[in-house]
Amino acid sequence: MKTLFTLLLLLQVSLIARENPFQPTTAYEEEQARMIEQNEMDENYAIEFQAEQHYINEVYEKMNNPAEEKKAEKKEPKKPALTKEEVKKLIEKAKKETEEKAKEIVKKAVDEKPKEIEQVVYVKPRLDVTYEKQMLPFVKVEYDNDKIDIHSDYKVSKKLTLPGKKKIILDYTAKENFYTVREKLESTNFLKVAVGNHKKDGYFRIVVELAQLPENYEVSYNDDRVTIVRLYEN
Repeated sequence: MKTLFTLLLLLQVSLIARENPFQPTTAYEEEQARMIEQNEMDENYAIEFQAEQHYINEVYEKMNNPAEEKKAEKKEPKKPALTKEEVKKLIEKAKKETEEKAKEIVKKAVDEKPKEIEQVVYVKPRLDVTYEKQMLPFVKVEYDNDKIDIHSDYKVSKKLTLPGKKKIILDYTAKENFYTVREKLESTNFLKVAVGNHKKDGYFRIVVELAQLPENYEVSYNDDRVTIVRLYEN
């Protein structure tokens, strides 16, 4: 009997416990709150992840289909073609601007002070002055406007003139060693004198350049001097 009573008591307690098996306890409520919080975090992460994936997919499509992106761009409206009258006006405007610039350049050039022209003053040789040139140790010339004397330690072996040439040529017998020398003379009738060496042939040559042909001059010479004088009509 005692055993039966004990069994009945245990059955009653068991039945009372199974009336609400899902009745929340403190541990259950804490676990439920943790699960809800985790679900919210998972849901937020899913939303962010989907947004990122959508952005990545969109960029990838644009990279692979650039033509589609260009089509999507807003096209600027084309400017209407100019009419004949508008083109004519533009040409006239350009011509007018060019003319104005040309006038400014001309005006600037006129306004600027012109540079002073350097004048070359020609000094006419004095007729009453005698000049002297020591061309070589053995050749000296003295001259004025109408006469020239050529002094040398050597004798003249030949006098030459060339047709149509304004020159008198004098050859001297000698075997000197020198380079050609030239002198410009301050005379209106005797322009230049040059002395050239022909050592191999045993002579040197003096060339007098004249203002006129040789027939307008008279040549005379002695052992150490040759004189050339300009002739004038009486």
